[in-house]
Amino acid sequence: MDFSLKLLVYQIVNFIILIGVLGYLFSKFLRPFMKKRSDDLKNAFANIEKKNLDVDNLSKECRDELDRIKKSYKAEIDKAVAEGSRIKDAIKAEAVGESAQLMEKARREIDQEKQKALSEVRHEVATLTILATKQLLHKEIDAATDRKLVESFVDELGATNIGKN
Repeated sequence: MDFSLKLLVYQIVNFIILIGVLGYLFSKFLRPFMKKRSDDLKNAFANIEKKNLDVDNLSKECRDELDRIKKSYKAEIDKAVAEGSRIKDAIKAEAVGESAQLMEKARREIDQEKQKALSEVRHEVATLTILATKQLLHKEIDAATDRKLVESFVDELGATNIGKN
């Protein structure tokens, strides 16, 4: 192999020309393409970052809205519970009032039945007293006089018994 200076100079010149042509082609075609690609990537990352911020804001808004809805539903539930409690108390008060009315009605009916029974007992006592008196006296006095005597006796007896109670 022989070393020639002329060949070396041609190779160096060719290399420099090749570098110049490649540099020219790079700066003319590849550099704008690479610059555009770099800008597109920067824009894409900026858009991604913006979308992430939008998603974070939207997520926060959704959480806030969900919290507001939960509070609203809780307030509605509390309101419904309070209304139910009020209705329960009203029904309870009405039931107590009806119970008191029924008790009073029952007392009145008992008093009426008691008075009716007392009247029937007086009548029976009067009848029995008249019969007993007739048998004791073996004579009959008129019915009106009998009735007056017995009724006054029963009234006196009833007044005495009522005074003791």
